[in-house]
Amino acid sequence: MSYILCCIDGKNYSQSACDYAVHISNNMNLPLRFLHIIEHTSKSDSLDLSGNISLGEKDDMIEEYTNEESIKNKNLIKEGKTLLNDLKQRAKQECKNEITILQVHGDLLETIVEVENQTAVLVIGIASKENHKIGDNVKDIIRSIHKPILLVNSEFIEPKKLLLAYNGSNESKKLLNETSAKPIFKDIIREIVNINDDKIASAKLVDEAKKIFEKQNIKVNTSVLSGEPSSTILNYFEEKDFDVLAMGAFGNSRIKEFIFGSFTSKILANIKKPILLFR
Repeated sequence: MSYILCCIDGKNYSQSACDYAVHISNNMNLPLRFLHIIEHTSKSDSLDLSGNISLGEKDDMIEEYTNEESIKNKNLIKEGKTLLNDLKQRAKQECKNEITILQVHGDLLETIVEVENQTAVLVIGIASKENHKIGDNVKDIIRSIHKPILLVNSEFIEPKKLLLAYNGSNESKKLLNETSAKPIFKDIIREIVNINDDKIASAKLVDEAKKIFEKQNIKVNTSVLSGEPSSTILNYFEEKDFDVLAMGAFGNSRIKEFIFGSFTSKILANIKKPILLFR
């Protein structure tokens, strides 16, 4: 059985990510799993092997590094277990489904990819502020996972209004098909928006998107906007007071992303509320 996977690190909105994951777990009637990953690192906080040092000195310093890593790992394991147990207790207050916790050593991206087939929705807390650059590890996860990903960058607010950005791409079609067949958010006002100076083409696209939801008897509103895509959608999102933005993420080509200035990256760097992505 698949589950809602909430990946936490204790730094980036872990409690908010927990609350959103619980909300989605209840909506989709799926188990909830919290995952804490202890990543291996070769960087020492105090060790410097550069410069001219003797063989004996280097051996002593390597031993110091080994001891330092052992202490650091023990602390990370302890802190991670405490965090997992605290969030499990927090989730139990509202979650209607089974809750499990898992702590592993390894690479963040590799670990998430390994459990992709069991993951229905991935929830991650991220540090996101206006004009803040999102870490490459988050972008790599988005590019690698073919499941809906909710990026949490603010305190939990029960979602009431969802804005779906639709441009007719394979990514945005997959998102609409996925979220209409298995609604991640229930009892929510949905609006589909397309940004295009060609009003006829834009109306055709939003009508196409609307029909995807109509097949599942889900009501949606539609809007057609024009202007620079990233700023237009961000302004509309804030003006209409939406709670979550949903959109297809990146393209299949990094060259295409470079040419178009990465619409996804601009949205990630500037949006102040959670964003649901699908690639």
